[in-house]
Amino acid sequence: MWKEARMQPFVHKYGFKLLVTLMLAGMVVSVFFWINRSSTLPVIKQAPNFTLNKLDGHKFNMSDSNGKVRLVEFMFTSCPDICPLTTYNMVKLQEDLKKNNQWGDQVQFLSVTFDPVKDTPEVFQQYGDRMRMDYSGWTLLTGTEAETADVAKSFGVLVQKMPDGQFMHTVTSLFLIDGSGNIRKIFAMGEQMDNQEILQSIRQLTSSTSK
Repeated sequence: MWKEARMQPFVHKYGFKLLVTLMLAGMVVSVFFWINRSSTLPVIKQAPNFTLNKLDGHKFNMSDSNGKVRLVEFMFTSCPDICPLTTYNMVKLQEDLKKNNQWGDQVQFLSVTFDPVKDTPEVFQQYGDRMRMDYSGWTLLTGTEAETADVAKSFGVLVQKMPDGQFMHTVTSLFLIDGSGNIRKIFAMGEQMDNQEILQSIRQLTSSTSK
């Protein structure tokens, strides 16, 4: 009786603490797995396979670059604000990727113009030179106006040509594509770009590809 009387408070006291400890441990484990799941990049959909022209006139097919992580930008060189700011941020990403020897071999940037009539190969090249693009890992793509519009549409990018020759388009026109050709993340352009988030996402995909 004495033992039972002494044990009941003990079990009540320490059993409750043990229960609370186990519950807290379970919550920590749950949060850990939730963070891990949320940090992985889901497959949004298969990226459209398209063919456009490089500036040298040779054809570029999207599937030919499979095996690399790609960041695809839709833009036009006479854009007054969002496009040049986006390209400027991408150039900073380019320099970060060079530091880890990922540029070109593991990661490729693609810029597709909405305005191939004005963005002739010469104009597009001058834009790239001015923005300090490194062509060892950056490909500029063009075609007819109908072809580039079709590619943009296939990615879900809405484009409208205005009477003054400028273009209105959705600002979520920056696509991260893995080595298997899947769209894994879509980023905002211009001032809304978060380079750290983009860089982290790229490194997640390159690390999973190299395993």
